[in-house]
Amino acid sequence: MQRNSELWGGLFWLLIGGFIVWAGRDMGLGRLNEPGPGFAFYWIGLLMSALALVVMAQALLSGGTPLGALWAETRWLKVAIVIALLLAYAFGFEAIGFIPATLALLLILMWFVDPVDWRLALVVAVIATFGVWAVMTKWLKIQLPAGLLENILR
Repeated sequence: MQRNSELWGGLFWLLIGGFIVWAGRDMGLGRLNEPGPGFAFYWIGLLMSALALVVMAQALLSGGTPLGALWAETRWLKVAIVIALLLAYAFGFEAIGFIPATLALLLILMWFVDPVDWRLALVVAVIATFGVWAVMTKWLKIQLPAGLLENILR
């Protein structure tokens, strides 16, 4: 039972879910017809906790995978590359802008880190980038940094 990775994973998410429930209640739930700022957090935390309990129950009933097998075939170099790319994305996001930074990140990830056909990578990167940009800027009215494309996106 100590070496059951699914049990430990479920326990981790149960603790996270419990914290989210507590934080949601602390922010205020409000009423059903007038939800408070913590309303969604509270219910999401409850859902996370319930799913974590299901994972833990399945781990106890079926035995789960050993803890050592959890990291057995991890490709640590790729993990380090992805972390470095995400840090570079975060630091250059505002200066470069959302569209070029996101396109570059997705293309690098799909071409070099976990290679897929270049045509598929290009289509997915363009659709994902411009789809998220449209939702964020047009529907949700969230301002994203234009960066290098400032003169074009005005």
